Amino acid sequence: MRVLCDKKKGSVKMRFLTVSITVFCFLALSQGLALAQQDAMLAVAEEFHKIDKDKSGKLSPEEMQSYQEDKFGELDKDKNGYLDISELSTDRTGTHRIADKNMDGKVTKKESDSQFREYFQQMDKDKDGQVSEAEYTDYWKLIYRF
Repeated sequence: MRVLCDKKKGSVKMRFLTVSITVFCFLALSQGLALAQQDAMLAVAEEFHKIDKDKSGKLSPEEMQSYQEDKFGELDKDKNGYLDISELSTDRTGTHRIADKNMDGKVTKKESDSQFREYFQQMDKDKDGQVSEAEYTDYWKLIYRF
């Protein structure tokens, strides 16, 4: 009988330990995700301020176009006027990959321009012709699900 009781005690202790470790891991993971989300939001806000050249707190279509041209130029390492698979693989954001509408494995300047106009229209929720920081960050929250 005593052995049976000891086993039960041990079993309860083991369950408690397992639950404790599980809860600790969950909390640690949650904290890690929260920090990663915070970092992502800071990166998005930082990018917004880079694009906002006139520091108006809103992005104009011209600012977005200028940003797109700069990014395209940075990615087009061989300066042949289009982004191939290897160049697209260096795009951390993945924003240019979606632009390959004809699915030929290349993104032309024209495709990139068209995609960024589409991004702008999707971001501009109130349709005032400008993108606020809130509209910009809300858009990227949906895209990256953070």
